[in-house]
Amino acid sequence: MVSRYTAPLLQAHDPPASYLVWEEKPSLRGYQAIVHVFPRFALAWWALGSGIPRRVGTSRRWYHWLTCTDLPRVARRHSGLHEALLNFRLMAPLLPRPLREKAQNFSWEELLAYRARLRPVAPLPGPVEEALAPFSFLIGLHVGGAGGAPRWPLSSWKVLAEALAERFPQAGLVLTGSYPERPLVEGLIRLASGLPWVMLAGQLSLADLVGVLARLRVLVAGSTGPLHIGAAVGVPVVGLFPSGPSTGPWRWRPLSPLSQVLGGSALCLRCPGEGCPCLQAISPGDVVAAVEKALVMRTGPTE
Repeated sequence: MVSRYTAPLLQAHDPPASYLVWEEKPSLRGYQAIVHVFPRFALAWWALGSGIPRRVGTSRRWYHWLTCTDLPRVARRHSGLHEALLNFRLMAPLLPRPLREKAQNFSWEELLAYRARLRPVAPLPGPVEEALAPFSFLIGLHVGGAGGAPRWPLSSWKVLAEALAERFPQAGLVLTGSYPERPLVEGLIRLASGLPWVMLAGQLSLADLVGVLARLRVLVAGSTGPLHIGAAVGVPVVGLFPSGPSTGPWRWRPLSPLSQVLGGSALCLRCPGEGCPCLQAISPGDVVAAVEKALVMRTGPTE
C-alpha cells in the first residue's frame, strides 16, 4: 500500500509488483496480514475494522496497542541500524522462524539480496529527450533534498561541477530536483555558468525521474530519495551524508553494490543542521575520486 505520489515507483518495479493506493480507500477485506511500516492512525483503525487477522505495528505507537495483534519493539530514530533491517525486524512476526532470527542481525551486505530494482516503463517526454540528446555521457547531480537531512554547501557543488567538467569534457551534467528545489539548482547554474548543464529540476514526474536516472553513468546526491532510486535502477551512486543519529549512512546507505558513501565517519550531535561541519568536511576532490571509482566499477577504466 503506497501513496499516490510514490505509486509510479511500484509501476516501475522489476519484477512488476501489485499495490494499493491508500488515498483511494481500497477495500482491505480478504487480506490475511498487514504490516504498518509507516504508522498512520487512521490506517491502523481501518485495518482493524476490515477484519485483517494479523496486524503488525511497532509497540511505540499507543494506538497500535488497541489495533494490532503483534507489537515488535522497533525504535528507528536513534537505533543506528539500517532502515531495511528495521523493516525486517518490524515484519519478523510474519517470517519463518529461521529467517525471523536471522533478520535481527542482517549485515548491510546481506540486505543487498533483498534490495529493490526499478526499470523505466515509459518513454521520456520529448523536451527531456532533446535536452539529453547532445550527450552520450551523463553525470547526475542532485543538489537538493526534502529537508530530512542537511545539504552539502552549494559552493562545494560548484567546485565539484567545474572539476567534473574538466575531468570529463564529453559529459553532460544533469541537474534533477523537485519544483520547489528549482531556485536552489538555478543558483548553482549562476555560480558556475558556462558548464554543460542539463537543467531538469522541476520538469520531471517521478516516472520520468526513473527514466532519466537510468540513463546516467553515475549519480551524486545527498541523503534523499533520488539517491535510492538511482541505486535501484542499477546506476553507480555517490551519497553525501551527514552524521546525525537518524541521518547517517548507517541508517540510509543505498542498497546497491555500486553505492559509495562519503561522510558519516563518526556521530555528529549537531546534525541535522545547515552548516554542520561534518557535511562540509566532504571535499569536492573526494567526490571526484568517488565518481572515477564508480565509473570503473560499472564500465571499466574511463579515458
